[in-house]
Amino acid sequence: MKAILFVDDHEVLARLSCEILEMQGYRAVSAYNASDALEKFDQENFDILVTDFRMEGMNGVELARKMHAKSPQIPVIIVTGYGPVDGGRDVSACLQKEDMFPALLEKIKLFLGESSSPPKVEVVKKRRPESISREAR
Repeated sequence: MKAILFVDDHEVLARLSCEILEMQGYRAVSAYNASDALEKFDQENFDILVTDFRMEGMNGVELARKMHAKSPQIPVIIVTGYGPVDGGRDVSACLQKEDMFPALLEKIKLFLGESSSPPKVEVVKKRRPESISREAR
């Protein structure tokens, strides 16, 4: 069973997300800040990291860099409510929190090799309403 470390400072969101991931057949462990995540990462083996971007103390990109120092091959998915995040090679994908499910499940399957498409680094950008209205003209 593939293991996912899900990090978010909103405990309810982290717990609910882990429940959804477990219903999909994954072992999901929640952490509520970056230091808690690093501690759990040292104690257990994880196949993928899903982390919030904006957290107190250390943001998701900084956490991704620390995780890659320990395990360079682990895919990292950033979820954020603040717009696209460029984490360079330390971030495999970035998703908007408002669109997290089912997009997160698709990305997890992709990066864990459970999808027929090869994994690629991708940032999902949120479109602004004014750009949509201009395109519709």
